[in-house]
Amino acid sequence: MTAKKKLIVINVVSSGSQVLFVGVVYFLLYRYLLKQIGVEMLGVWSVVLSTSSLANLANFGVADSVIRFVALFVKEDDHAKIRQLIFTASLFLGFLFLMIAAIIYPFADLILTSILPAKYLEAGLSILPYSLGCLILNAVNGVYASVLDGMQKNYIRSMIFGVSSVLLLIMAYVLVPYYHLKGVAIAQVCQSLFALLICLSMVVFQTKYNPFKWNWSKQIFRQIFSYGMKFQFISLLSMLNDPVTKILLGRFGGMAFAGYYEMANRVLLQARGVIVNATQSLIPIMINLSKDVREIQDFYKKVFSNVLFFSVSAMGTIVIAGHLSAFYWIGSYEPVFYYTLVILALSVIVNILNTPAYFFFMAEGDLNKLIQSHILLGFCNAIFGFGLGYVLGGYGVVYGCFLAVLFGSFYILIIFNKLYQVKINFLLQRQDMLYILTIIGLVIVNNVVVMIAKDSKINDFISLSLMVVLMAFYFFKFKISSFNFITKKNVLK
Repeated sequence: MTAKKKLIVINVVSSGSQVLFVGVVYFLLYRYLLKQIGVEMLGVWSVVLSTSSLANLANFGVADSVIRFVALFVKEDDHAKIRQLIFTASLFLGFLFLMIAAIIYPFADLILTSILPAKYLEAGLSILPYSLGCLILNAVNGVYASVLDGMQKNYIRSMIFGVSSVLLLIMAYVLVPYYHLKGVAIAQVCQSLFALLICLSMVVFQTKYNPFKWNWSKQIFRQIFSYGMKFQFISLLSMLNDPVTKILLGRFGGMAFAGYYEMANRVLLQARGVIVNATQSLIPIMINLSKDVREIQDFYKKVFSNVLFFSVSAMGTIVIAGHLSAFYWIGSYEPVFYYTLVILALSVIVNILNTPAYFFFMAEGDLNKLIQSHILLGFCNAIFGFGLGYVLGGYGVVYGCFLAVLFGSFYILIIFNKLYQVKINFLLQRQDMLYILTIIGLVIVNNVVVMIAKDSKINDFISLSLMVVLMAFYFFKFKISSFNFITKKNVLK
């Protein structure tokens, strides 16, 4: 294995491992917070964080552009420009978000009054300053983390964020008994500050960057601003969905529903992140593919098949383990948590299936189709979420989210398949369909047995064991050849 290939494997594995590790940490954190502050306060925390995070819409895509320009300057061996880039981007974002926080804070009462029920307003206001502090720290740290990514030091960034999540858990255990909800917010500030200082230290070590030396570059600022704006609109549309959903949940479902949604969504996003990050690492190979339609079709088919297998396997496992998760995480079976988990799992599968086509368009620089997809998804999320939420309450908001993901994801798939003449029967192989039907059957049988059995935990463990055996058999029987195909492509390029 070449050094370049080893680095790719290390970065992919470390990114996936970080997502899984952080997921375990948040599992422990949420379980602890449920016991200490209750699900409604957890919902307040979630809604306030989502509201303040809307300020990220004003970052102009600077952190995203840093990755590209660092990689470019590394290729040119121009370390002076790297240091100018770091200083220019971090100073711009730091000043920008400091101003945004200064504008938001005086109007905090007015903003949160329209979002939170009156009895939770005081609690929400108490943690907003800490949330804004995290916003500033994370914005600046986004530059340093992007520098590490651009230098192909993703594994360092992954380790830093993994350790910082452990710090969050420890600080929560220490502070929450004394400060309750505010203790969680303080713990997050400690986590963000730790990650910022360690990332900065690693950047200084890797680039000889001096954060105290004035190194502003108008030329570099124009470059990153111009490039970043091209991606910012996509990021803006994407980021709006989660806050909109949670705000609608807070209004139509209540804080408890929002809290359970946050827990279910967190589990699924961790699993989704592993698959999406692995698929995203194939962008360089996609860029190097020839313009031959047949070659693109063959490669796309292999990637799509692998994504289908891992997404169905991951979501199926999470759904089957849903009752156990509720028991060990919450302390008892909660229908809101479980049924929200099932609906969101279906939407995640649909969403992940469009990632091969999504990253193909990114590799080609064709962002217009991605923008159209996000506009459709965001519009549907707001309209369906509000309409169904008004009629059906919290579940209606979740159904609306699912329908929005369905329309937005299928839009990308249909356009890509039409452009490259890919038919559905070409993508979905017979063994894939049999595998999907088997997983669906296992999930249904598991739920039926749970409904009639007195001790469902034994059945859940049996179902999970069958799921693991089925995944292992299918992987070694049908998927090894696909990985060999993709690896061969990587070596050849």
